[in-house]
This record gives sequence, structure tokens and C-alpha cells, in this order.
Amino acid sequence: MWATYLNSLRESMSRRVALVLFGVAILVAFAFNWIVHVRTPAGAAAVIAIGTQAPSPAAIAVPEVLESELHAAGSLWLLLTVFAAAPLLNGTLKKGWLELLFAKGTARWRIFTGRFLAGLTLYGLTFALATFPVAARLWWRTGVATWQVCLALVIETFSFTALLSIAALAALPQKGITLPIIAPVAVWILSPLLARRQESFYQLLSSRFAREIVDWAYRILPKCSELEDIGALFVHSLKIQSWWPVWSSGAFTLAVFSLTLGLLRRKSF
Repeated sequence: MWATYLNSLRESMSRRVALVLFGVAILVAFAFNWIVHVRTPAGAAAVIAIGTQAPSPAAIAVPEVLESELHAAGSLWLLLTVFAAAPLLNGTLKKGWLELLFAKGTARWRIFTGRFLAGLTLYGLTFALATFPVAARLWWRTGVATWQVCLALVIETFSFTALLSIAALAALPQKGITLPIIAPVAVWILSPLLARRQESFYQLLSSRFAREIVDWAYRILPKCSELEDIGALFVHSLKIQSWWPVWSSGAFTLAVFSLTLGLLRRKSF
């Protein structure tokens, strides 16, 4: 599995997928650092200004900056890495790769899991590269703790893991790369609408039965938008207001990926 994992990372580099993600991450980090200004007036505590806004005390501004950064980068990074990681899973099931990989006696689930973990690694590394430089700079210049962004990354990774498990399941029919990309993106788009279904779907559906279906879709599908909000709010308040989106999304991921590995084991190629 670990050999497959390392080979998948090298494959991403050779296809320049990872290099593009790293390049975008560096640009995002540079942009955030460019618009965030840290000033230390003589004999006074550090203040922070975002763009042309009035400066604020560091103790107040640092959490706000990190929260804004996570909101801005979270959705962007989910979509970019889905587009980058889905080909790793889909490519495993292409002709040529099948004969090369599955004929070596290594369990199928090990190969597929290795490529799945490579996708998670791409997300974690590039998200950290995009967000950690600002956090490190603010901590260095102001002394205000920014370690919360590390836990926020873990929470955001729950969301990406759920989407990647959907891409893995969608890759099994071997219908090309379109379905493994569209399926997780569709769930990502549905997530905020389901979280606010009283203002979205309920306005269109008057049937109690239809609303029950929407409620069950919300309970079953991953809570991507809520996980993003939880991560951003944790940076600001150091509190996780509800664990429901975390454990329900984790349960969804475990169920879907276990189903994927089970079907992969029984699939005839």
C-alpha cells in the first residue's frame, strides 16, 4: 500500500498536477500576506490592517484574519484537489493499469487505498502551504497564538475525505473521469442547500413526504459547508459548537469507502 502511495505522489508530480496545486497554493499564500499588514507603532502593541481597512488590535484581528482565510481558501481547495485527486482513483481502473497493478498479487484494496491516501496528502499539503504562512507570520509578528489553524485543517480534511470517497465509488463503473469529478462536486453544491433547507428546498416543496426525503438526504450526506464553518469558527472562538457534522460525515466516509473496497474486491475486470 505504501509503495502505491509513494508511486501515486510521484505520478502526480510527473503529470504536473501536484506542481500546479503547489503553485496555486504559493500564490494564495502570497496574496493573503500581501493584503494583511502588521504594524507596530512606537511604544504600542501591534495592530493589523486588512487591505485599506482601519487597523485593529492584534488580539482581535488575528482570529478574524484566519477565519476569513479559511472561508476563502476552504471551498477553493476542496474543488481544486477533487479535480486533481479524482484522476488518481480513476486511472487505477484503466486498461493497462489493471493488468500492471492487479496482476502482481497485491490486494486490490491496498492499491486503491494507497492512491486514496495520496489524494488526501495532496489536499493536506497544499492547503497547509496556502494557509500556514499567514498564520506563522501573524504569530511571529504579534505573539498571538495561531495553532488553531492546524486543527481547522483536520476538520476541513474530514470534508475532503468524504468527497474523495464519493469520487472513489463513482470511479468503479469505469465510465471515464467525468463521473468521479461531477459526483463529489454535486454533493459539495448540495451541502449548503441541505444545511439551510428551510430557506431553500422547503420553499419549493410543500409535500411532507418530499421534505422527509430532503431531511434524510441531509442526515446521510456529508456536511461540507458546516465543517468549513466549524473550522473557521474554531479559529475564532476555540470552540466546536456541534460535533454532529464531524461524526456524521466521518460515518458517511467510512461507509462509502468500505462499500467501494468491497465492490472492488468482487468486481470482475
